[in-house]
Amino acid sequence: MRIRAEQLRILYDAMPIALLAALLNAAVLGIVQSPLIPMEIISTWLGAVALLTAWRFFGYYRYTRYPPQISEQSRWVARLLVEVLFSGILWGAAAFLLYPPDDPLHQMFLIFVLAGMGAGAVTTLSAMFSAALAYLIPALLPLIASLLLTSSSVSLPMAFMAALFLVMVTLSALRARNTLLELLHARDSQIQADADLRLAATTFRSQEGILITDRAGYVLRINEAASRLSGYSEEALVGRPARELLSTDEAGEAERRSMINALEHKGFWAGECRLVTHDGRRLPVSATVADVRDESGATSHFVGHFQDLSAYKQAQENLDFQTHHDTLTALPNRRLLSERLGRDLSRCRRHARHGAAVFIDLDHFKRINDALGHRVGDHLLEAVARRLSENIRDEDTVARFGGDEFVVVLTGLDAQLAHATEQARQAADKLREIIAAPYQHQGNPLHLTASLGIAIYPVDREDAETVLTRADTALYQVKERGRNGLAFYQPGMLDAVRTRLSIENALRHALEEDEFELVFQPQVDSDSRPVGVEALLRWNRPGYGRVMPAEFIPVAEDSGLILPVGNWVLRTACATLSRWRHLMPGNPTLPLSVNVSPRQFFQADFVPHVLDCLGTYGLSGNHLELELTESVLLDDIVETRSKMRELAGHGIRFALDDFGTGYSSLRYLQQLPITTLKIDQSFVRELRTNDDNTAIIRSILSVAQHLGLKVVAEGVETDAQARLLDDLGCRIHQGYRYSVPIGEREFLAWIGSRGAGRQTREPATR
Repeated sequence: MRIRAEQLRILYDAMPIALLAALLNAAVLGIVQSPLIPMEIISTWLGAVALLTAWRFFGYYRYTRYPPQISEQSRWVARLLVEVLFSGILWGAAAFLLYPPDDPLHQMFLIFVLAGMGAGAVTTLSAMFSAALAYLIPALLPLIASLLLTSSSVSLPMAFMAALFLVMVTLSALRARNTLLELLHARDSQIQADADLRLAATTFRSQEGILITDRAGYVLRINEAASRLSGYSEEALVGRPARELLSTDEAGEAERRSMINALEHKGFWAGECRLVTHDGRRLPVSATVADVRDESGATSHFVGHFQDLSAYKQAQENLDFQTHHDTLTALPNRRLLSERLGRDLSRCRRHARHGAAVFIDLDHFKRINDALGHRVGDHLLEAVARRLSENIRDEDTVARFGGDEFVVVLTGLDAQLAHATEQARQAADKLREIIAAPYQHQGNPLHLTASLGIAIYPVDREDAETVLTRADTALYQVKERGRNGLAFYQPGMLDAVRTRLSIENALRHALEEDEFELVFQPQVDSDSRPVGVEALLRWNRPGYGRVMPAEFIPVAEDSGLILPVGNWVLRTACATLSRWRHLMPGNPTLPLSVNVSPRQFFQADFVPHVLDCLGTYGLSGNHLELELTESVLLDDIVETRSKMRELAGHGIRFALDDFGTGYSSLRYLQQLPITTLKIDQSFVRELRTNDDNTAIIRSILSVAQHLGLKVVAEGVETDAQARLLDDLGCRIHQGYRYSVPIGEREFLAWIGSRGAGRQTREPATR
């Protein structure tokens, strides 16, 4: 009952902050969702939240003003559970009432708020697990149901992640409750132990060790518990000085002097000391010693009580280890890494030395988890941790930063920056080599590579966090260059990362703000008649003007934003084709080419999405040509062939873009339903009679003729290039000689005039 009362007190102590946070979150959620949700719904929901908050605050006021008696505890627990349940139901209702079905950004904000409230519940309600469940289940289950009912390609995974989040926060609440109960039990046990020690002067039959000496400190009696703890029988100790049971090292002497001083001045001592047992162990004990006085007031005896603290000490050490170490690899975690790095920064400044932080990321580690499972991945992480630990100096530190990232702190490097840099380079090269050595899995070798970013310190007055940020920035540069390498942090790197982050953040809003547009560049035959058109993406970024794809597509690829962007391009292209068919009813619709990224192509729903776009706008497949790069052919030929054949069965054609710049195999061209090869503009730009580019183009044309493929030359800008291509047999061209990429209205006018008057407004950067 006492523990239950403590749990209730802890919950009510946390209530004011929790109620204030809930009100603020509700207000912000209502404001943010107000453009999309009817105001009467928002007002009703906010009103309900306010009423419930007032009711709960009134309960808090009564509880704190008139603390309940023991007999009233059950009633207050029931009241709290009802309050929390109603709160969970109200927030769960928000998942339906405030859920905008067609606005992913506001959906994400709602999910973020509900997840935050769930995480907050773990913090404020986990003292009583039933209270945490009473909130979490009604608050989060409606969100999961709402996401499942939306049934989009994003909402279903989000529903799974929300369910996983519910499980994880529930487990976290359970662990937090258990930890709290253990602490409360431990505290109560300690309180009880102290009381027992004070009472033990009047009773000898105790589970605590009791030792009685004469006024000179010689043992007269010990009880059974003292015999069990010390390993000595009573006969073996009687008549011997009690100080022999205390450790004689420096710490033991300090404990003994403190005890003697306290007994002389106060007649009582309490504290921790180490008991030397019969087998030589130094057992940590909690002890009290009190004098016993005779009728004259003089000390006649001393009574000592002691209790074994070894289990408590071990638990303390375990808790400290778990707080500062990674549970999988037993390496220092971020917290301990930051502490050690901070100390080494101070030491390096004090002694005019250098150190280095080496940030290590295992390349493509996710593929191993996906292919072999997380258990194998965990074993590999443990193996990497062992290799790193075995190949650093004792004074260095290796820590697991998180996931597949490790950090090695190299301390005591040379005072000269150039020498310290070379030492760090040599150490990093060694670490990269030992990570790259093969690992074994079921008798087969597994290979890993690593990317390493290095930051030398101290450079200025940076702290540990800044050093790690610089090392991580250098690591990012290695990833940009293709991974499996190392780089040192250089000034300016962080600016590049921030620029890239700025582009990524702006891209996230570009679709919502309608900042993208498609422009069109025709493909013409040798008589300058249009035979096709390619749709090209442009970004009209506010404050920057028109941004070309080369500046933002790589960022979109890395961040995953290429998926919504690519879907927008495909759907917009189909909508455009549909308009053209109605605007030019007497003319055949030109096939429209659309670029598809590898990441987009390998999405599980890519084929249904393409067919859905065509069906939505009433188009047949022969209106659409998808342009793929050679990397798609190399990534997964089986999946590539399956998807291409399925789409080709609906009339969709495929072009292989930038042909000749990669490593395409003729076997792939034979196996796949490719209809068009596009000669990269790099071959056309430097085209001369009888040069290497001419030979390459001849070879491409020969392959295409043999396989019955159409060939389009990109980047045709001059009359001389066009004549040479015609002479070589390449009759379909695309480039600035005929038209720059232009908007839809200009393109329709161009088609109407059959190419009369070339467009010349856009620079020669595709």
